[in-house]
Amino acid sequence: MSPPPPRIDRLSKARALFAGLARAESEVAGVAYLSVDSRVLGLRLIAGGADQVRVPPRTLTSDALAFGADGVIVAHNHPSGDPAPSRHDLDHARSLARALALMDVRLVDHLIVTAHATTSLRAMGVV
Repeated sequence: MSPPPPRIDRLSKARALFAGLARAESEVAGVAYLSVDSRVLGLRLIAGGADQVRVPPRTLTSDALAFGADGVIVAHNHPSGDPAPSRHDLDHARSLARALALMDVRLVDHLIVTAHATTSLRAMGVV
């Protein structure tokens, strides 16, 4: 019998789950789909460009419904090393939160990951 999937119920666990994104040379995003008890149901990696990655709301919501997810954590890297969110990051996170809310799924957090820091848009009050 295999062990249960990990529970991502704290920011430190979400940071650890997405830490590998910091090594990518271009922007990439990772998405974790979570059960009602914050266990990982599935993961998706989305490739971006040199300085931007977009998580399509259609992909996010359809995956969330397919997994029966209660919550979603989105993370993306900033290869520049600057963990501060751009205006695009803020707008995109809010857009994703609205799209998920229509499906009764919560955007638990949107993280910006770099080699030395991680920014939580939830902690900033953005989502």
